[in-house]
Amino acid sequence: MQILNTCPLCNSEHLKPYSMKYEKGFPHISRTQCTNCALVFANPMATTDELMRFYTNYYNKDNFQALSYKEKIQAHIDQITQSTPALLQKKYPWVSIEGKGKKYLDIGAGLGVFLSIHHQLGYEVYGTEYDADALSFIQQNLPKANLFQGDLLTAPYTAEQFDVIQIHHVIEHIVDPHSYMQCIKHILKPGGILIIGTPDIGAPAYQLFRRWNFLSQKVPLIVDGLEHTIVFNKSNLRKLTEKHGFEVLQQYGEALGDRFSNIFSSDLSFRKKIARFAQTLVKVNQMLIAKKR
Repeated sequence: MQILNTCPLCNSEHLKPYSMKYEKGFPHISRTQCTNCALVFANPMATTDELMRFYTNYYNKDNFQALSYKEKIQAHIDQITQSTPALLQKKYPWVSIEGKGKKYLDIGAGLGVFLSIHHQLGYEVYGTEYDADALSFIQQNLPKANLFQGDLLTAPYTAEQFDVIQIHHVIEHIVDPHSYMQCIKHILKPGGILIIGTPDIGAPAYQLFRRWNFLSQKVPLIVDGLEHTIVFNKSNLRKLTEKHGFEVLQQYGEALGDRFSNIFSSDLSFRKKIARFAQTLVKVNQMLIAKKR
């Protein structure tokens, strides 16, 4: 663990306590907010090595295990492989159906849903992922996928290699956002598309929960994932993207996207079911789509 005295986004020393919660096995227990750029980040922060250990067998434990997540993802991937490009674009309006001859990279590919979508659209697909178990799951569905186990910053990608890069609910797990954005810019072609999905700490639902805790005279609790390292609002995510030479094309709020039947048939505790249900109803996440200048 490392204690930070400056903001990892704007390097300001003007910091204040934000929230805290302890749960066994998770890498972070408290959060700090920068009063200059409003970034919320774990402090003390786990090191990259500590995070890599935490993400081993990530989809076989905790909430993912309770949700039978891998089984549901497999069913989703099976549906994708039966879908036409037109149907996929209708469901995922930010994808391009003109994928033939293009290269797509998913940073932190998870179980490979977005790799499967882009493979179906004709892209040559690449993915990075820490978890060997997740990579094995992907390989079973996409034998021709080009996969790398480890961090993006150590991956053997070359300048201007990719037409589309996606980092979906991953940027909140990393330690150094500037290094990631520099690397993404380096390996993305001019005019290439960057897609970022991540929680929005400025979302009204998060802020309402925080204020409720204050009014109840409780310590403000962490309201998104306990493993999250850096949590952006729409403004500071946009500024980070623009700082590294991208033109933001779209930015909007997004709900969690789970099915209510999945939630209530899961083995989550009643409290966690209610929390997940609420996040499915309201927009607690954000999507940002940008073009490399």
